[in-house]
Amino acid sequence: MSVDWRKIPSLTALRAFDATAREGSFAGAARALNVTHAAVAQQVRGLEQELGVGLATRQGRQVVLTAAGQQLASTLANAFERIGDQIERTRLGARSRGLRVTCSPFMAERIIMPNLKDFWLLNPGAEISLSPTRDYADLAAEGFDLGIRSRHPDLRDQPGSNDLRTIHLKKVQVVGIAAPELVEKHGASSADMPWLWHDGMDLKLKMMRTGGLDVDKLRRVPIGSPNLLLEAVRGGIGMSLFTETLAQEEFSAGRVVKIDTPQPIFADYVAVLPKGQSHVLAETFAEWVRTLL
Repeated sequence: MSVDWRKIPSLTALRAFDATAREGSFAGAARALNVTHAAVAQQVRGLEQELGVGLATRQGRQVVLTAAGQQLASTLANAFERIGDQIERTRLGARSRGLRVTCSPFMAERIIMPNLKDFWLLNPGAEISLSPTRDYADLAAEGFDLGIRSRHPDLRDQPGSNDLRTIHLKKVQVVGIAAPELVEKHGASSADMPWLWHDGMDLKLKMMRTGGLDVDKLRRVPIGSPNLLLEAVRGGIGMSLFTETLAQEEFSAGRVVKIDTPQPIFADYVAVLPKGQSHVLAETFAEWVRTLL
């Protein structure tokens, strides 16, 4: 059965009457709704006029319901309770499903996945769905609960940024990396090195300029897909920029060495969440990632 909403009084008026019936006074209803006594009384009187029947009478500071008022109050109480129960079930259902996280492929491969078992030890039964993407995902449009990203401090926008809440995780240094044999061949100057050039270089070019590099004068080695970047660096084909955190394992293994840029380069690791009610695990997961950086 469809509802003719034109015949239904405003929700504000119905809430005011429901609160009055529950509290037994306009003053009590006003406190419950965090509005003024006069506002509640006005809404109840307006509801009576709209329905064409008396619902309540004042006896001193108390309000006594008429027979019609008692019937309406009982129906509203049941309806609001059912609505509240269903909303809570819906909210809990959304928050109890698996946490959907988007991050860069290197973040997933180098930081999160090797340590995920530790998160599960701290949060038994937690379901994590990890989606590595190079581009910033539109969290709301693509159904993600959390994004973990590194970004240049001057770059604040990403898809749907007006609807996002940002948690700063850590400021990190971005460094040049190259294979030891490449350094032996070309020297340790970042300006003299061949640089790996790949698709989607906008953010990296911004960082390179921040580091004092004249990108127009650098020797470029095109490799197409950024998925080949680390292997190309290891193979001595050229150098590139990496956040120091992500490159730490490569440094320790001796596969690459650090190459200084003329000026230091920094990036921010951030967690982004949709505004409003967030997934129950979103901030917990973001804070756990912070401990890994």
